[in-house]
Amino acid sequence: MLDFNMYKDLFNFMNIYLFWISFLALWAIVPLMIIKGRADESTKIKTSPEVKSKKKGWFK
Repeated sequence: MLDFNMYKDLFNFMNIYLFWISFLALWAIVPLMIIKGRADESTKIKTSPEVKSKKKGWFK
């Protein structure tokens, strides 16, 4: 005969472990996602204007 209480306790124990693993993984991943997103959104500031050449000919 299988002891149902033993399996119930094991199931609850594994749920607690699964919860903490998921919780700590989110605490590790979310800040990395935020930092990565900020790095992608940085705009490049142009300190000097672009000079467009209006020369037409063989050599530009």
